[in-house]
Amino acid sequence: MKACAAFWIAIGTAVAAGIASAHVATRSMTLRDQLGTIFGRGHLLALVYDRAVYQADVDRALREFDYLRDIERRDAADIERRGAANTLIANTAAKQRASAERISHAPLVHEVALLRSQFSSTKSLWQSMNVSGLSDWSLWWMAKSDLSARDWISRQIAPELEVTEAECRAFYESHVPDFFVPERIHASHVFLAAPPETAPETVQAKQSAIEALSVRLAGGEDFAALVAQSSEDETTKLHGGDLGWFTGNRMPPDFVAAAMKLQPGEISGPIRTRLGFHIIKLVEMEPVHQHSFDEVRGDIAVELANQKRAAAVRKLLVDLGAQAMYLRPL
Repeated sequence: MKACAAFWIAIGTAVAAGIASAHVATRSMTLRDQLGTIFGRGHLLALVYDRAVYQADVDRALREFDYLRDIERRDAADIERRGAANTLIANTAAKQRASAERISHAPLVHEVALLRSQFSSTKSLWQSMNVSGLSDWSLWWMAKSDLSARDWISRQIAPELEVTEAECRAFYESHVPDFFVPERIHASHVFLAAPPETAPETVQAKQSAIEALSVRLAGGEDFAALVAQSSEDETTKLHGGDLGWFTGNRMPPDFVAAAMKLQPGEISGPIRTRLGFHIIKLVEMEPVHQHSFDEVRGDIAVELANQKRAAAVRKLLVDLGAQAMYLRPL
């Protein structure tokens, strides 16, 4: 009987202790929330272990995001603020979990250099740090914290990133159209511009000029030399008129049709497209074909690894966010 009573007393004590702890935690969060509003940091959003995340922290994270992407906005949408808050809370949890990580000197120096390189000058760096209330020491501490968190996250997700041969093959077989390579053409050209708005007399002059150039090529003149001398395609004229590889949908249909009638090394007569007049020299042509699995296995493995990494990071962020205590919904 005494043993039974002792058991229930122990249970009651544990429950009471749990309730008391919950009250203490709640009072602590309420107090931190009040202090945050008093000291200008806004309301408390979450408590991550012993680290508090306030509205002002989300505002700073959004400003940093905008600065790195060179955009300006007065206010962020609610969904953007919630996303920034969730990411900040998860990052805070990761940094807390990784706080004991040891970081070697060389990567830390590199990380600080990257942070400093985001500013146009040392003066602008110090001005920004003063505005944010940061010191040189805090910059190094931030760099170490970020590195530690990234290393810790990398180790957490590493087991989920392995890509097997079977997964690569299954991806290939389910995405066969993605590995279809259309017919490609490699050609050079001499070009005289005559777009639709060109005056009729100018069009006639350009046509006469391109016909004269065709005669000179037929007489044995060097194609590249003639291009450098006469072509009006400023992008290609200093490179022998080389257009590189292209598919049929990248060039005017008349141009593609004329190029496909040529043999490698053969030069066409003058042709007209909506852009003007051309003389084409076919360099080579690649027929329609399908990449084999062996040709694209490496690319598939990278794609699958990236997909797994993104999924693993999303899951980890959710798990880390669940470790926080929230005073109110985000």
